[in-house]
Amino acid sequence: MSQAIARYTVTFGLTGCYLPDSVNPPCEYATRAELAQAIRDELAFYDMPACLFREVNIRRLWRAIQFAGSSSSYHFSLSHKAVTLSFHGLTEAEFAEQSQVD
Repeated sequence: MSQAIARYTVTFGLTGCYLPDSVNPPCEYATRAELAQAIRDELAFYDMPACLFREVNIRRLWRAIQFAGSSSSYHFSLSHKAVTLSFHGLTEAEFAEQSQVD
């Protein structure tokens, strides 16, 4: 099995709004620890509770990425009060396309 790579772009905005307030460029993570730290960093940056990290179930998410590769089916959102931090999983092709746009 080849090295697992998680590919994500992150958006932040009011819960239920069509367009997010911010969109981060796509990023790649080669280890579960890198992905976990990126999630924690985003929570801290947007002043969201660190306990939301538990909702991710990082071990299960990383196992799925190792098994099937990075994919848009591995999207997840973390909500607090009226805001949502969303992690949009990307395939390799989607990552390449979005990297060229940014």
